[in-house]
Amino acid sequence: MIRKTSTSDIVPAHETVLTVDTGRWPLVVLTFAGRPTTADLTAHLAEIEELVLQRKLPFVQVIDQARAAAPDAMQRALIADHQTQQEVLYRAYCIGEVYVTSPRIRGAMVAVFWLAKPPYPYAFVDTRKEGIDWARSRLRSHGLR
Repeated sequence: MIRKTSTSDIVPAHETVLTVDTGRWPLVVLTFAGRPTTADLTAHLAEIEELVLQRKLPFVQVIDQARAAAPDAMQRALIADHQTQQEVLYRAYCIGEVYVTSPRIRGAMVAVFWLAKPPYPYAFVDTRKEGIDWARSRLRSHGLR
């Protein structure tokens, strides 16, 4: 199940939640929790394209995967394909991404990056606060707030 939620909602450990929060633009917060289906992930990536990339404005993303299950091989390929297809927009407008995640999910994301290396700076952190701080630093370094 995909449930729209604000960033302040508490997500039960067993629930699948995929959100795109652009309420603090140019700071974008993506939440990826639970174990989405491939269809859920496809819809989530389309939402990112619509709500973030199609603005064609600079942005930074915090991707909160702290309560996510590791994506399977098909999902990793889907994410890599999205990155490749949207590379021109990511290269032009994304000034950085930070992943709030566990070491296990970091390994899965590194595998995605072998297939489609992001054309922008990225980092892995342990908490959402660290992610927000990293993102704000990137925004400031580009004269954005």
